[in-house]
Amino acid sequence: MDGLFAGGEWVGHLSYLLLVLSMLMRRIGPLRLLAVSSALAGIAYDAIWLKNPVGVFWEGMLLAVNLGQLAYMRWETRRATFSAAEVAFLQAVAPGLARRLQRRLLDAGVWSDEPAGTVLTSEGEPVTNLTYLASGEARISLAGVEVASCPGGALVGEVTVLTGDPATGTARLSVASRTWSIDARVLRRLAEGEPEILGALRAGFANNLREKLVASNLAAAEKRGGAV
Repeated sequence: MDGLFAGGEWVGHLSYLLLVLSMLMRRIGPLRLLAVSSALAGIAYDAIWLKNPVGVFWEGMLLAVNLGQLAYMRWETRRATFSAAEVAFLQAVAPGLARRLQRRLLDAGVWSDEPAGTVLTSEGEPVTNLTYLASGEARISLAGVEVASCPGGALVGEVTVLTGDPATGTARLSVASRTWSIDARVLRRLAEGEPEILGALRAGFANNLREKLVASNLAAAEKRGGAV
């Protein structure tokens, strides 16, 4: 064991340890920072103790790539600005997400004004789009019977959009509405490529479903009170 850490051996071990730790990170920022630290330790070990120019070159390449990615992430963050409507969307759909990823998510979808009667999901059919209602209202029906409504600020299609399963109900706009919509396939690819986006979406979907459940319970309670 003494030989493993003699001289500068510990620096070599540190380089590999930092690289292994970087692979355990779920967030890209800490991953890049650990990779940079690993490269710096590797360069020192190869240059000072091993006198290995090949090792110095490739550790330098690792350092340059990760510094470049960190700089690009910083640039993305600085350029990310949001309108009032986009801020409301992000609070409902992806709370806590890094600004650069918020911008990427928003840019993957489309804002539009949809007329009353537009069908957003069809019961028993795969959800083709996740839709956010910036304003307006959608009515939800099961087997042709209206069971609930989604007001402005709600999501439509969040229950099954990530799994590809059939919609649990039909959602139809009852009034002209302002919406943001993203193709389900695009959303799934984005979530698969960015674990942070996936985590934020799951949190946003859970909050949205909880709000819908509370509203449904309140509506049911009011209906029962009115019936009495």
